[in-house]
Amino acid sequence: MKKAWSQSFYSKTVCAMVTRWAMIVFYAVVFLGGLGVAGVPSLIPAANSGDDPEEEPRLPLALEVSLKKPQPSLYEFHVHLTNVSAEPVSVDVHDLPWTPPNDSKWFKAFRLEGEHLPLIQTSFLGNFGSRSIRLLPGESVQDRIVLNHQIRSLLENIQQSGVLLQWDCPPSGIKFVCQKDAPHSVTIPKGDPGQPDVYIIDELLCQKLQDAIGLIRIPHDHDVLFLLTSETVMMDLTKAQALLYEVDDYVRHCQPRWTNSWAVSFFTEKKFAGFVSDLENQPYFEKGLWQQANIGQYASQIRTLFRFPWIRKKANSVYLSVYRPGRLN
Repeated sequence: MKKAWSQSFYSKTVCAMVTRWAMIVFYAVVFLGGLGVAGVPSLIPAANSGDDPEEEPRLPLALEVSLKKPQPSLYEFHVHLTNVSAEPVSVDVHDLPWTPPNDSKWFKAFRLEGEHLPLIQTSFLGNFGSRSIRLLPGESVQDRIVLNHQIRSLLENIQQSGVLLQWDCPPSGIKFVCQKDAPHSVTIPKGDPGQPDVYIIDELLCQKLQDAIGLIRIPHDHDVLFLLTSETVMMDLTKAQALLYEVDDYVRHCQPRWTNSWAVSFFTEKKFAGFVSDLENQPYFEKGLWQQANIGQYASQIRTLFRFPWIRKKANSVYLSVYRPGRLN
């Protein structure tokens, strides 16, 4: 409850200082994406064949899905959309497969045993605004869907019968194509113990990368980094871009449970690092000190850097991507 309230308060406060539309999108994509907020239950309809000649043209963004277990008995879909064309492609955030209510449209869940009954999914009904993402050839945008939150009976059905998750190719309900040779279903066997995924991390390398980016801390259960950063870096776009490349390197090597959708909050002093609604930050906020120290925000999914969001005369937003051709997404 505290986390949800913290995110809501943080978003609403920033919206009062920056353009309301841009920050609503930032909040929706960065903080709601993948958190599985409970909403209105909806039984998933039978999938379409995808051959309707009158359907909206599909974008050349290939869908690829993998099952992850970042924590014990926590099941997630990591969803990748990769530009498989030879030209840049733009996609709106409200069309992405993890943005509600799309997250409940394109795949179905069934019990493995018995009559293979479909499982009810929940989705959050809301207006997440409009924001275009431009993907270069080979570039991907990624995020997660927390299956435990979306399918409330998931753990019970895993223990009783196992669960089959499947989707059509091309996927129904969303306007994308399939990744070539990618699977179209995932099976969680009956009685699966839910052991979390295990990764090998180079601790020495990660310590060097942490020092390089000025990492202060990462809040629990958030794909967010609080960094110690100078105003000089924030004012110089070349330096800011270089820093974001280093952050991307850190996430790739040291946060294997994340997707490439993460956020950064930049501070000029360590003691202010945190959300504005954290109890220890409220006295600083009331005095205006927290706002002075929080000199920027970055959302990798929408490729946008918000600079000096609390200073009206200096506040602006810049489209900056961390994609580098030739590197794996």
